[in-house]
Amino acid sequence: MDSAVKSAGRVLDILELFEAEQRPLRVSEIVAALNLPQSSVSMLVKTMRQMGYIDFDPVARTYRPSVRLAFLGHWAVGPRGTTERINATMRALSEATGESVLLGRQVGINMQYLSVIESRQLLRFSLHPGLVRTSFHTGIGIAILSRRPDDEVRRLVTRYNAERAEGAPSISEAWVAGELQRARADGFYQSHGMMTPGAGVIAVPLPEAVFGPNLGIGIGAPLQRLEARRDALVARLQEAVLAG
Repeated sequence: MDSAVKSAGRVLDILELFEAEQRPLRVSEIVAALNLPQSSVSMLVKTMRQMGYIDFDPVARTYRPSVRLAFLGHWAVGPRGTTERINATMRALSEATGESVLLGRQVGINMQYLSVIESRQLLRFSLHPGLVRTSFHTGIGIAILSRRPDDEVRRLVTRYNAERAEGAPSISEAWVAGELQRARADGFYQSHGMMTPGAGVIAVPLPEAVFGPNLGIGIGAPLQRLEARRDALVARLQEAVLAG
């Protein structure tokens, strides 16, 4: 891999790590978490600091994203104030439910987790922002696709089956159609251990006029808690989206 491409990838990995940890980090912690050479991490954070994208605390010897980074690309989310509305919606859901709250975006056949507020409970649904999974294998992905026209979804199924990795199972167009029909009828979609055994997500698409296109939000939890509280969690989720 070209060294410039490798460095760019490592910079993005560092930024994703900050988002996942949501706290200042030492170089040694970045090295351990990403399994990168210390010399490379030291050089990258030094450059990022010089460019104003991260700040350094000389007493604690830690780095953290700068305010400049927080404002970079905010225009791409949607109308002014969209980011604040999304963050407020996620915080309200986290406080009201005590469960993990997930924000995702559909990109072609994939869904990427953009932000995560983890539950404080010992047994919880946990993943890192930046993680990319196939839309058909995630609750948020299917919730978002429930807003898309059937012919567009069929093309995505065809594309997935054509591009899937060797040995990966194909996806049935009939199965996808059935799951989308259920999501549209219920007004939400609940996954059951799709990627994480014993865990699930209740998800809804976010209104495009308010939050921008191809975004969805979900509440993740162990299936036992999700099933026991499903009606209350669905109500909280729908209320929070409407309030946003």
